[in-house]
Amino acid sequence: MAAWEKATVYGLHPRGLHAAGTSARFLLHYLRSPAIIGAIVPSSAALARAMSRHARGYAHILEFGAGTGTITQQLAHDHGEPCLTIFELDSRLARALARRHAHATVWDGCLHERADIVLGQPADCVAVSSLPFRSLPASVRVPTIEVVEAFLTAHPARMLVQYTYGLRPPFDVSTPRLAWTRHDRVWTNVPPASVWTLRQTLAATPA
Repeated sequence: MAAWEKATVYGLHPRGLHAAGTSARFLLHYLRSPAIIGAIVPSSAALARAMSRHARGYAHILEFGAGTGTITQQLAHDHGEPCLTIFELDSRLARALARRHAHATVWDGCLHERADIVLGQPADCVAVSSLPFRSLPASVRVPTIEVVEAFLTAHPARMLVQYTYGLRPPFDVSTPRLAWTRHDRVWTNVPPASVWTLRQTLAATPA
């Protein structure tokens, strides 16, 4: 495969758990890249369930910024591993995810560097994201949003499921063809989080 230095695909690995626990792995990851992580504790099980509910009915699921895999585990439980394509920036976390979810496809590296994988998905595809868009550096945030918007505008059935800790939408869209909707507020998460979806507006959908 080309561009191994940018992204590596993992799949069909033997199952197993990383030596460190989930919380320890997450803390180490946060200390290395606090702006990329966005929170000091992993997502709660309640938030994972809320995110997974919005992926119902889709045959293919992308997960952006899987981290230590709390939401990944819920998605695999609810929808099955074979439909999952997982993206995680940190190669060590990506390897751990591949070991635990041997029938999913796991990519490491920046999401915008794997635009061909994201945009090449079938029309019946939902993206479930934990990326902290508001705290990402502009050099990462801008091209990542461009890829997400291109993914959504390519097919009206597609949707992004995203959580945020603030009251504003997770990021500002650049086109009136897309609109945010706020859904669940998960008060038991630390900190409390809101679940949003982003998809094409009715005006953008062909009659």
